[in-house]
Amino acid sequence: MKTVKPLLISFEGIDGSGKSTQCKMLYHELLDRGYGVHLYREPGGTTISEKIRDILLDRENVKMTPITEMLLYFSSRNQLITEKVLPALARGEIVLLDRFVDSTIAYQGYGRDLSLENIHKVAEVAIGDLSPDLTILVDTPLDTAETRMDNREPDRLEAENEDFKQRTRQGYLKLVKEDPNRFLLLDGRETIDTLKRMVFQRVDRLLGTKD
Repeated sequence: MKTVKPLLISFEGIDGSGKSTQCKMLYHELLDRGYGVHLYREPGGTTISEKIRDILLDRENVKMTPITEMLLYFSSRNQLITEKVLPALARGEIVLLDRFVDSTIAYQGYGRDLSLENIHKVAEVAIGDLSPDLTILVDTPLDTAETRMDNREPDRLEAENEDFKQRTRQGYLKLVKEDPNRFLLLDGRETIDTLKRMVFQRVDRLLGTKD
């Protein structure tokens, strides 16, 4: 197995953006190259985190408050970070996350209009100073993303109204402007292969395999 400096790479975007496809493709590419690499989805990734995921996405939980929602996301995240992510990074391995803290800021901060200051306070407790080395945002217009999800039953967050989803998307773009060096911003309307090439080029630079 190849060894590298530990890397944490997160993928972000609204539901239907295509981020999960790109995350999985990068995972398999790195595996094929012989790297120690792990892929976890958020919320989820551990037994406890997956149970929290079921609560969060269950459409019957219509009475869930925005603060409860935000705290549950961080509870799931803390379990994943403690149980899986930090040990992998300590071994010098690569961790890919299908969503991370930026999702909470975008969805619960901008989408639900919760205090960003309070979200950052909870993040400090739940994950400390852990931050991705690279965050790949697949930015996709809402109408394109919605079309891609026409054939599946939406979960509680996917079933939210258009205004919520637009606020979330704009929240992501604000995050890119605030921290452009950490983000790779991609146009989700591009072909899968085009996006794949752009992702691999950026990751190769992080790995030091390409100039």
